[in-house]
Amino acid sequence: MRLAERYVELAPDRQPYLDRARACAALTVQAVCPPEGQSASNILPQTYQSFGARATVNLAAKLLMALLPPGASSFNLKVPAKVLLKQQTMEPPPDVTLGLAKCEKLVNEKIETLQWRRPTYTTLLHLIVAGNMAEYITPTGHLKQYMLEQYVAVRNWDGKAIEVVTAEKMKVRALPTDLRDKTDKKEDADCTLYTRFELIDENTYSVQQDLDNVEVTPLQTFNGLMPCNALAWELVPGENYGRSHCEANYADLMALDATTQQLREAGALASRNLIFVRPNAAGGNLRKRIAEARNGAVLSGNGGPNGDIQPFQFNNGSAMQTMQSQIQDIQRGLAQAFLLTGDLRRDAERVTAYELQMLASEIEQGLGGVYSLLAVELQAWRLRKLIAQMQTREELPKIGKDSVSIEVTTGLEALGKDAQVNKARTLFGLFNEVPQAFQEQVAQRIDFNKILTPTVAAVGFPGAVKDDATVAAEQAQQQQAQMASDAVKGAAGPIAGAMAQNQLQPPQ
Repeated sequence: MRLAERYVELAPDRQPYLDRARACAALTVQAVCPPEGQSASNILPQTYQSFGARATVNLAAKLLMALLPPGASSFNLKVPAKVLLKQQTMEPPPDVTLGLAKCEKLVNEKIETLQWRRPTYTTLLHLIVAGNMAEYITPTGHLKQYMLEQYVAVRNWDGKAIEVVTAEKMKVRALPTDLRDKTDKKEDADCTLYTRFELIDENTYSVQQDLDNVEVTPLQTFNGLMPCNALAWELVPGENYGRSHCEANYADLMALDATTQQLREAGALASRNLIFVRPNAAGGNLRKRIAEARNGAVLSGNGGPNGDIQPFQFNNGSAMQTMQSQIQDIQRGLAQAFLLTGDLRRDAERVTAYELQMLASEIEQGLGGVYSLLAVELQAWRLRKLIAQMQTREELPKIGKDSVSIEVTTGLEALGKDAQVNKARTLFGLFNEVPQAFQEQVAQRIDFNKILTPTVAAVGFPGAVKDDATVAAEQAQQQQAQMASDAVKGAAGPIAGAMAQNQLQPPQ
């Protein structure tokens, strides 16, 4: 079966989710999921309010700050527990801890080099509005994204994507050089590049590509983590696509837009100024005189409730106040749903670990575990694939005597690095409370290297910890310097004594 046929076969299952995504985008950020047939030359449908767009952008920005905080790391690299149990130890050796901290710093620098922040924000915005987004990590580590209308997916009962078929519509001139020769279309013609990713087992996947109905890349099997991932905001068991946060709050978004429209129309009606003149009013030119009169002019005419001239008055101000109060109530509820109330993060380049913990906790409590879900499905998957690529290119150093496997920890657990510093501070505080007579005995029983190394690494300075070989070399150098100093002092003793007894005169 050609990939175009497979794509068409799976498209009906996606259609209800795509319709709901377009309805949510119409009330928030229209460009996330535009109407069917929308092109760049057409104007997107506009809403009567922009509160929905501000709310979604705010939530996406807060999630971005929690997942990729500037100047800090939101993940931990550690040795798997089964490896530690096999070595009959509870904590990894200091050199392994130091190596993991250095690898973590290299991975963070690689993420900044690859500029993951902008595509991550786009992914989060699509998940909030449309509920679905597909990501592909290229061999170079860059992120490529597919909107809901650009891919179809099949999941198993555990919710893991086992098949993803993408469809990229582009001009022939935008194709890679090796694919332009596979089609006979002109450069300005449209074409569709289909790519199919299928998960065979936990460590094996296959990739296949078709250009329209022509096979350009035959079925190939690879080992490792599948590079394409179909993300979902909230996944219902048994469904292939997710539900969005805007869909959960669609009733309030729709009510806010409708009420704002009514309030604007009522305001436009209230701003109109009309003057009614009785058809048989005295003075044939009364209507003309009123129309041509300047503001504040004095005219002669029979006004009043029963007169010839009657101004129009809008007497429905109470209804406008009611609508305004209703809009404020809806906005207050949406602000809580989209975490638009109370910004815990300072407007600074670097934020503290405590602020990141508070921000993550706010997201976790306000969104019902979405932060933990994104930390596993989005962040951990990216990091595992990136680390595998860096290890293949030998961009990460080997850890320990043998190459130790790395386990990625994300979420609230990874943000608890201050706990290690607080533990060390507590231990040293207890050590100071020990009586002076017993401090030497306590110091002999504590391996301070196992305390110092993870603490300094948690602060963010893994390169400041010296290894055992460096410390031994410096100690040997200090001993040699001390021995040389003692030898000089020993030789200088008799000379000084002789000079004191005037047996040896200093040179003139």
